[in-house]
Amino acid sequence: MPHLVSQQPPPADYYAANLRLLLTEVSDRYHDLLDANDRRFVSACLAASIPAQRLFARLLSRRGPWIRVDSLDYPEVGDNGHALEELKRAGLVAVDPVAPADALLNLLTRPELNSLYPSVRERTKAEFINRCVVRYTDSGIRRRLQDRIHWVCVNAFGSFNVCRLLYFGDEQQDLSAFVVQDLGILRYEPYEIGTSTRPFDVRAHLDGYLRLRSLSLLSRRVDTVPGLASQLLLGLWPEPGTRAEQRQRNKILLRLARWHERRGELDEALQCYGRATAHPARVRRVRILKRLGDDCGANQLVSHIAAAPWGAEEEDLARRHDRKRFGQKRLGQKQDRNAPLTTLCQLGGAAPAGIENHARRLLASNVGTGWHLENRFPLGLAGLLYWDEIYAPIKGAFTHRFQLGPRDLFWPDFAPARQKLLQARTEMLSSPEAVARRLRQVWAAKTGTVNLLVNWQAFSPQLVATLAQQVPAAALLRLAARTIDNLYRLRTGFPDLLMVYGPGAYEFVEVKGPGDKLQPAQRVWLRELDELGLPNRVLSFLR
Repeated sequence: MPHLVSQQPPPADYYAANLRLLLTEVSDRYHDLLDANDRRFVSACLAASIPAQRLFARLLSRRGPWIRVDSLDYPEVGDNGHALEELKRAGLVAVDPVAPADALLNLLTRPELNSLYPSVRERTKAEFINRCVVRYTDSGIRRRLQDRIHWVCVNAFGSFNVCRLLYFGDEQQDLSAFVVQDLGILRYEPYEIGTSTRPFDVRAHLDGYLRLRSLSLLSRRVDTVPGLASQLLLGLWPEPGTRAEQRQRNKILLRLARWHERRGELDEALQCYGRATAHPARVRRVRILKRLGDDCGANQLVSHIAAAPWGAEEEDLARRHDRKRFGQKRLGQKQDRNAPLTTLCQLGGAAPAGIENHARRLLASNVGTGWHLENRFPLGLAGLLYWDEIYAPIKGAFTHRFQLGPRDLFWPDFAPARQKLLQARTEMLSSPEAVARRLRQVWAAKTGTVNLLVNWQAFSPQLVATLAQQVPAAALLRLAARTIDNLYRLRTGFPDLLMVYGPGAYEFVEVKGPGDKLQPAQRVWLRELDELGLPNRVLSFLR
């Protein structure tokens, strides 16, 4: 397998080798999920000559779908024309196929357009093309273009996208992931990839996901296509078969709901929000119900939210809603018993640009050390202590070798899918010295390895040593366990500072400048720290 070297051209077979690797692994692991067209595509690609494979790999990386033939000049291919003819015979590409006239005109430079239609005079290229499309027929434009240029289109983009989806697990990554890996930009954790981690068991699940992906792309055009929103909603009636389908469905429903809400179509917005199973659907429903004067419906929905919140904003909404609805006396006292401990501090001048670091220096001025870490602290701590469990071979979590973490890391069912593994690790860490030993071992072995939870710049050797020596292991374990069990709702809002004043003396401090208020996620984290028995407070600066 050829590899890249920084500051040097890629080996001649580099891109083709990556394409062969992707197609071979997909064929081996997902052969039962590929339909006849997909199998023909894979077979044709792997059977092509090396020059044809090299050209095809380049075509797949180009912005298409229509590409000028005279722009295909790749030295590693050799005879580009011969390779293109082979790809055409194999059915992998089409040369000069019927294509939208505006797309073809866009392949030309402005001087070429002026030469092609000297009578058209417009200020910008886009205006020029629009005028041509209005004045001339598509077929006439194509005939005139074929006297000047030729274009090529990849025939099997659909099958390639299926293979890419099966390999990478989503539509966000492509063959460039190989480049990032080979240049040493990222180092990935070795994790198991096998039948047990496949995101799709049957072709129906794959087709369902692809269908929803198409609907998702269409949902971005509701402003320009009349009646599209209602048709999309009809297409979302079938129940999703996999977690991946459910996430796609939720994204579409939330997008449609927000669109209806902006237009003042509140009944339609409620319908879309009501069918979604992800935040912020229920929060938006509460607000719309209140706008409509349906306090009974809003109160009933808040009761459901309070029983099983989907995230920090829902928890905060439920608490604030009850305080407004029943008053503080119903809570048992005149003041909110959940209000965070707050220390007021006079600035004595203008607020500094970095108020958090200003507070850190003040708190550490006499004795102690501080770090401005925010969410990087609980996430990194959980990432280090539960490293192996994060990379466990859970179904659908890992589909290829270039993932920054499991695909479900921040999904609500991340922890339930690994419940026994996480519990076993927590028990192992409950023995004396186990937390400090685990922190040191994992930090030493994994430093620099990609983990979405761990920011290696934040977790310095000094921080790890201080945690191991001066912060109680039981406190660190409680914080890490709570975080890993609730990543979907506790990934933001952690206090700004970790301050350590000596063995066993530490606190978490949320810093607020003049006029700043606590956000919902911050209030939730402060309550979590109280429940865990971990010292915390808000340091609020006054002018």
